Amino acid sequence: MQDVIFVINPGSTSTKYGIFSQNGAVLEESVEHDIDSLKRFEKATDQFNLRYEAVKTAIKKHFSPENQRLVAVVGRGGPLKPLDGGIYRINDKMLDDYASCRYANHASNMGSMIADKLAKEWSVPAFIVDPVTVDNFWDISRISGFPGIERKCRSHALNIRATARRHAESLGKKIHDVNYVVAHIGGGISICALEGGKVRDVNDGLLGEGPFSPQRAGILPLNGVIDLCFSGKSRKEIERDFSINSGFQGYLGTSDLREVLEKTDSGDQNAQLIYRAFVFQVAKEIGREAAALKGNYEAILITGGIAHSERFITDLKAYITFLGPVSVYPGEGEMNALGEAGFLAVSGKIPVKEYC
Repeated sequence: MQDVIFVINPGSTSTKYGIFSQNGAVLEESVEHDIDSLKRFEKATDQFNLRYEAVKTAIKKHFSPENQRLVAVVGRGGPLKPLDGGIYRINDKMLDDYASCRYANHASNMGSMIADKLAKEWSVPAFIVDPVTVDNFWDISRISGFPGIERKCRSHALNIRATARRHAESLGKKIHDVNYVVAHIGGGISICALEGGKVRDVNDGLLGEGPFSPQRAGILPLNGVIDLCFSGKSRKEIERDFSINSGFQGYLGTSDLREVLEKTDSGDQNAQLIYRAFVFQVAKEIGREAAALKGNYEAILITGGIAHSERFITDLKAYITFLGPVSVYPGEGEMNALGEAGFLAVSGKIPVKEYC
């Protein structure tokens, strides 16, 4: 009998699910949801029943109770109040905050909700791991430069900490023994100073800081932002421009780096400029976090979907290798990180925290 864990990771138009053993993924698949069906819901969490039934049906096709023993269900953690990194038991307080979209109206809120319901059906525990609002900022990291506006700690904490843990283990160390600069570079970008596993400083890649990404604007000159606010556009329109219609999408009409590189290779000078600017901005942000740690770090770790591009990695290294060793871990790694954390929780190797 093989012990397994169900993993649930909702995205904007799909829900990833998986079955993991202690040796890794037994199954990783995704349920695609009809976009028109999703549009009729006001809040992301109003989609819960639709998503739950789709995932339940899909996962039961692959789960074999005769050969597999379910020991836990782990969901992707969406935005919550600022909290320490780690593994959290799903409880009523957490579910209330997610269902009401108290901290953000985001599809990832349903990770805990789906996990909780599945876990109750099989009478096993349910957890989330390192939600995006993991926050161990230094006090100076919160200062923005304008009284009343505070910098927020929102990042790809799950993959960042999993990548750092993986590198630390390769050195025979624990994550709390070492410091890293970690750059998660994908559809969103989080570049952070990780001190002993704690996110001490990071750009708020959700809206407003850091390098531009495939769809997001990143940090912008304030005069231009002020002008846009008085241009007659609504707040919703401006937020959409900055979070969906910027970056590669805004400049080049595509958010796919592969298409951007095809344009550069075909001689498109504008695409060449935008791509070079992208690499330049990512490199500068890495340098900023290297300075935040005063150069006291083991290595610079590059992860996320864009890290699959050998050309991007080569171009980025031309800027940053003088800062120290660079290790690359391509891909999001989130599903595997959730599965690993579930086994650490049920084995008692890592203490489980309570959300309150």
